[in-house]
Amino acid sequence: MKKLVFLLVLMMVLSGCGKETPVMETVDDEIVEQVAAEPKPMAVWLPDGAAKQTMAGAGECYTWGECELRLQTLAGGDIRATLEQLTGLSPDALTVMEYERDGLQLYQTVWSSAGEEGITLGRCMVADDGEFHYCLSLLSPEGTDTSEDFAQICASLDLTGEKTIEK
Repeated sequence: MKKLVFLLVLMMVLSGCGKETPVMETVDDEIVEQVAAEPKPMAVWLPDGAAKQTMAGAGECYTWGECELRLQTLAGGDIRATLEQLTGLSPDALTVMEYERDGLQLYQTVWSSAGEEGITLGRCMVADDGEFHYCLSLLSPEGTDTSEDFAQICASLDLTGEKTIEK
């Protein structure tokens, strides 16, 4: 009899008797689609004499004197890819300043390139709101001092939609 009770207890232990029932997850058939965010309208201050030019692709282009300002909105995410697209250089070859203003992550860099017309200086700022990259790129000949203009353009960046391009 002891052997029989022992065998029954042994069989119960080996068969998993007394284990807790595993908790199962349930799956719902409802598909929730997120609504894609729309890019915000960009507004900046422009120097006197700035004229809007036609530009292939998305964005706007303004020129004054020998300077060219490009305003573009690109998909957010990879800031390195955005900087490479704007400058034509690997981000490892750039010195990038990163800071925050008004809830936006901002990135600024400068570069130069040699061409048939001489050396061109480039400055760009990228404002990242988490969804999109709002890009300002200023190209000018080497001898042209555009630092004050670029500083004012960057400081005036408005993504609220309340302002328009200011001249």
